[in-house]
Amino acid sequence: MNRQDLSPDRQKRLVPVEAHPGALALIPPPIPQEISMRGVERDTMAAHEALSKAQSVAAHLPNPDLITRTLSRREAVQSSNIEGTQSEIGDVMEFESTGDAEGLPADVTITLNYVKALDTGLAEVRKHGAAALNTSMIQTLHRELMQGTDYRDVPGEFRQTQNWIGGLRIYDARFVPPPPAYMAELLADLERHLNYQPEGNAFLSIVARMAMAHAQFETIHPFRDGNGRVGRLLMPLMLAAEGYPPVYLAGFLKSNQRLYYDSLLNVQLQGKWTEWVSFLSQAVVVSCNESIQIANALLAMRNAWEQKLSHTRRDSSSRKLANLLIGYPVMTVNRASELLEVSFVAANNAIRDLVNQGILSEPQSARNRVFVARDVIDLLNQPTSNE
Repeated sequence: MNRQDLSPDRQKRLVPVEAHPGALALIPPPIPQEISMRGVERDTMAAHEALSKAQSVAAHLPNPDLITRTLSRREAVQSSNIEGTQSEIGDVMEFESTGDAEGLPADVTITLNYVKALDTGLAEVRKHGAAALNTSMIQTLHRELMQGTDYRDVPGEFRQTQNWIGGLRIYDARFVPPPPAYMAELLADLERHLNYQPEGNAFLSIVARMAMAHAQFETIHPFRDGNGRVGRLLMPLMLAAEGYPPVYLAGFLKSNQRLYYDSLLNVQLQGKWTEWVSFLSQAVVVSCNESIQIANALLAMRNAWEQKLSHTRRDSSSRKLANLLIGYPVMTVNRASELLEVSFVAANNAIRDLVNQGILSEPQSARNRVFVARDVIDLLNQPTSNE
């Protein structure tokens, strides 16, 4: 991190790093109460219109919990992939269904931890609203993410050592976050922002606040590892606290990973908030539209399966199981038995019906007998558009 890359006001906020002679770290200024929106008003307005549309669509979905379940796992995969994991959506859902990671990517448990952290955060936000968004929640999210991994510190505990972003040495770093001694004050400021209260006539929209919270969290970088995932978790939780569906942005961020990192760095080094808000507004628009398209496609699949099973009774196990596949597209007989609350034999017969109709595929291995609704998995594996 070169001094000349920083804006003059941030150059004044550089401090030496005790354990690394000659290295400098940045103490970011508090999150501003207002920022110039000149030139990005249309972007933020489009983002709010997209959120309102997603909110309206979600309110009328016949199976919102199943669709939300599917989208949250897609988000977990894409957000984790940004950090270099290899697990795909089918791997995560297979591991959930069988509890057996053999033959799957080694990082499948890490990705499933993301799902657990997201579920924990959403439950707390739905119970307590924005008040749930605090430093304790941030620690809980991190603890869930790092559970059972080779994380070198205590999961959920803020770092006590200096870290940096990019480069093998701190002297070659792309960015050096504040030393541990400064983090308590910075995290307290972040918590105030998460529990935002407008001052006077100043008002920040949820889109701007979400962008600012994510950027400031990444600037503080309070953990040795896992900061990117925790920071991305905060955004759908902030939306949920405002009554919006937890729109998931990781697909867009993954598709635009270089611009994502560069835009964040421009905030960190130069305080270029408006460009970053514009970028994240675009992410919101694309992600909302994509979520709606996926939800509609899943419902169309469900309706097509209903037609294929029209020869069966409406209350048959086969039809009930088909309705569940948009949320549980990777299935075992034991999982089907549990979800339908029927015997193993009845569940096995239902799965056989769906295989015969081409709704579920035959297992690739006799070991776990995993059946897959391939149309759902193929839909979820489609990359996010850049527009």
